[in-house]
Amino acid sequence: MKTIYKILLSFVFLIATISCDDYLDVNENKNQLVEVPTGTLLLKGTLLANAQVQQGHLSRTSMYYTGGLIGLQLVQQTLYNYDYTPGDSNGTWSQVYNGILVQNKEIRRLSPNLDLLNGIIDVNEALAVGTATSLFGDIPYSAAVPDGASLNSPDPTFDAQADVYASLQTLLDGAINKITNATTSVGSEDIYNNGSKTKWVQAANTLKARYYLQTKQYAQALNYVGSGISSAANTLAYHPIGEVDGNSNILSNFVTSSRAGDMTGNGAFYRDLIDPANGNSRNNAKTDEMARRKYSYIKGNGEQADGIDDPATAMKLVSYEENLLIWAECLLRGGNTQDAIDKLNQLRAFLNSGSAFNLISGTDTFMYAAYDLTDFQTGGMENMDNIATDRAVLREIIEERYVTGFTTFMPFNDARRLKKSDSDVIVPFPFQDRGQPVPSVNPQRLLYPQDEINANSNIPSPIPDIFTPTPINQ
Repeated sequence: MKTIYKILLSFVFLIATISCDDYLDVNENKNQLVEVPTGTLLLKGTLLANAQVQQGHLSRTSMYYTGGLIGLQLVQQTLYNYDYTPGDSNGTWSQVYNGILVQNKEIRRLSPNLDLLNGIIDVNEALAVGTATSLFGDIPYSAAVPDGASLNSPDPTFDAQADVYASLQTLLDGAINKITNATTSVGSEDIYNNGSKTKWVQAANTLKARYYLQTKQYAQALNYVGSGISSAANTLAYHPIGEVDGNSNILSNFVTSSRAGDMTGNGAFYRDLIDPANGNSRNNAKTDEMARRKYSYIKGNGEQADGIDDPATAMKLVSYEENLLIWAECLLRGGNTQDAIDKLNQLRAFLNSGSAFNLISGTDTFMYAAYDLTDFQTGGMENMDNIATDRAVLREIIEERYVTGFTTFMPFNDARRLKKSDSDVIVPFPFQDRGQPVPSVNPQRLLYPQDEINANSNIPSPIPDIFTPTPINQ
């Protein structure tokens, strides 16, 4: 991680891998570095970096490992075949540490009194670092970007995964306080929420619930969903400009680039699961997934107009739907089965409104009628295999999380979270024969990046492989 110190010392890096030149053109002489006058000018870059973390290379990889997509050739095929290398993590790791943590430190130095700005970057940091620790396990955090960094600074130590999660809960508490009491503004520099205090506070509360869910502290999660994202309009999302190089939907960038044809949704478990023509799908007398299946279709060689990979389609990072599903699951785990069904039905009512996703054609059909308790009792439409009623409800919630979380890390995180304690309700995506021995378990983590292995003497030893669970899932 010495490269981070070099960047911190010179401040050359203003968001690598992201097209931010138009946002951050503060130099008259482009060959001469100058002091950035305010941290606000760096906000767009850190938010763009996090969009890449949440919806970029590793998100697609997690979909290969949970039945969402199929890698057909070149790098995508090797990833799909479980041939994941440390180099595959380099880009996302750099975006988290260089694109967000280093930039956040500089924002705090430049603008310590801009309370709303500082609250926003705290939430953005919690989102990025929480994703990193969920994927990699123990990571550098408390010592990642020290004061007075130099090339002689000691290598950053790795914080225990549980400690990282605890630190993020504290960070989010502080962020909520800063934002709630903020007297300053950020305006259009905030490309996610346009400076809305309400939206940022709600996103922070949903993030707190997300991380308590990931650490299986379900009762604690319930304390925050009620203050979480309360409507679709308040979903934290990356809103791309459209067909603009570097600023369009990230999936669209991929499928229309030189990598077109490298991956596809065709034949993936996810598409079969929501296919009304498939007798083994999740469609039933109260559920018609035709329209959502068409909207979420990723062909892989060109975006679908108004679909999930359209250049202008917003990419959800922390959503209203996720908040409702956390709420439903935690109610169920607390013994409130009917309340959990009611919360699930609140989501289904939103899906049934027709505003949850774009309709590709006026003839596309959809239906999400309310479930009753009898649907989950023995012999009910959602319990034909006669498991316990509460387990049938939980299974439906997890399945809905799998479908709703398509293109995010939610399915990957759930599969690993539930493996040890709730294997009976995991979505049964297959471990297909990919020309190698079929694994007995899905990947449990992503590998530490090669750059960190090369530069940080504190890298865990032995380095865990992708089938070794992270500490919270052991």
